[in-house]
Amino acid sequence: MALQYERFQTVSPAIRDLLLQADPEWDQVMTYLPQSTGLTLFWQRELVGVLVLTVRPHRVLEITNLSVIPAKQRRGIGQAAIRFAQQWGSEHGQTTLRVATGSTSLGQLYLYQKCGLRIVAVEPDYFTHHYSLPIWENGLRLRDRLILTQALSPENQGS
Repeated sequence: MALQYERFQTVSPAIRDLLLQADPEWDQVMTYLPQSTGLTLFWQRELVGVLVLTVRPHRVLEITNLSVIPAKQRRGIGQAAIRFAQQWGSEHGQTTLRVATGSTSLGQLYLYQKCGLRIVAVEPDYFTHHYSLPIWENGLRLRDRLILTQALSPENQGS
């Protein structure tokens, strides 16, 4: 899939909607967005998603937001964006790719693991303590946050 990636400096309404689709509380988005690299994803000149990459200490690159418009999901866009993040991290000297997601985010968990990330930690009650309203997903109340990581190396480039 040939996605085009464009860095965004300003958050348009369409970008804001995509960011909130992956992280439903704007105050939480603003805890990472200002110090991150925000990218819009275009496919055939159409905005289809966003990818936010945040460099953390110890050469860790975190995917802090990945969102694809619902009509374009399950077409390989998320997988291509993760491959892009893997390559970007390797090229920028990062050694670990990290993602934090909800324990009820079943589709996202499948995608991340399909791309080689593995669950390494659980943060119990993260979402009940850090979000002002309950989040329901797949018929379950979201409480716990899962941390997934993957070692980055030159082999990740283009994989």
